[in-house]
Amino acid sequence: MKIIHCGDIHLDSKLESNLPTSKSRERKKEIILSFCRMADYAQNNGIKAVIIAGDLFDTNRILATTSDTILGKIRECADVDFLYLPGNHDAGKGLLQCDLPTNFLFFGNTWTSFTYENVCITGVELTSDNCRHIYGSLELSADRFNIVTMHGQLTTSSGDDSVNRNELADKGINYLALGHYHKFMQGALGKDGVWCYSGCLEGRGFDECDEKGFVVLDISEDNSFSMEFVKNSSRDILEIQCDISGLFDASDVLKAINNSTASVSENAMVKVVLVGNIPADARKDLDYWTKYLNEKFWFAKISDKTRIELHPEDYVNDISLKGEFIRKVMSSDLSEELRNSVIECGLAALGGREVL
Repeated sequence: MKIIHCGDIHLDSKLESNLPTSKSRERKKEIILSFCRMADYAQNNGIKAVIIAGDLFDTNRILATTSDTILGKIRECADVDFLYLPGNHDAGKGLLQCDLPTNFLFFGNTWTSFTYENVCITGVELTSDNCRHIYGSLELSADRFNIVTMHGQLTTSSGDDSVNRNELADKGINYLALGHYHKFMQGALGKDGVWCYSGCLEGRGFDECDEKGFVVLDISEDNSFSMEFVKNSSRDILEIQCDISGLFDASDVLKAINNSTASVSENAMVKVVLVGNIPADARKDLDYWTKYLNEKFWFAKISDKTRIELHPEDYVNDISLKGEFIRKVMSSDLSEELRNSVIECGLAALGGREVL
């Protein structure tokens, strides 16, 4: 029997902290399409149930067009049950006003179970009222393959956003399907169990650069199982470091940026982080480099983390205006970061270049 474990899809997320308005609108649609693509995979690959381990939507406010699309797709996949555990973001309340498909089923705030042959899928929505005493009421049958789904941080304590691994270790759980973290992770639970965060279907920003998708469990009649991570995202999100140490000319920096991104798909979201030690009067053109990359990729940005390579002793006896300026700044009580910024701007101004 095959089961999908997914979570943290965050439909209708604003996405405006990382993307301009036009791109965020497009990306919202891509997240909807990503859910539909996973649902089609389930329907076409003999999946019995899809576990959604929390945060299907980003808030309780759900656009009618989004809910229509998602619920319509679930109806289309009539051979698959979609088992939804409300998370800390959406809590599922916005869906209660909708006409729900019969194959869209909810876990409640007490342990709720769905059984498919030798597989039992049990879950609970953690709340401030139940989070510290809910573990004692979990009862599982030893002759079944037991999947338990919860949403929260896996810790050794209990709370409304915490899943207590110590309380679950001896409960006979074969697979703990978790939601909350947006990165695929797994580990041991007790003697024979496994815990797993499936991650999200699509990354929403440059803090989510790893592969995104869902987990497929293939469970045998003897309760042995295998698991596979299936990549499902429509585009990659990448953060790439580009070392420009020693480079002075803007054209040389652009060559270095091109080399560091040579193998990246034009469909990607790319953040290039410039690093290394550069001359104090190096010629930078961040706006042009950013525009250049946005012609090359779906979306791109540049972060400047370079450090000025400056030796104060070289300016001790320099009687030029530049030497006097650098001595003044270096003897100030400004932080190193601010000193570098002031020196960079000052040298640009003294050299007749644009100060940004």
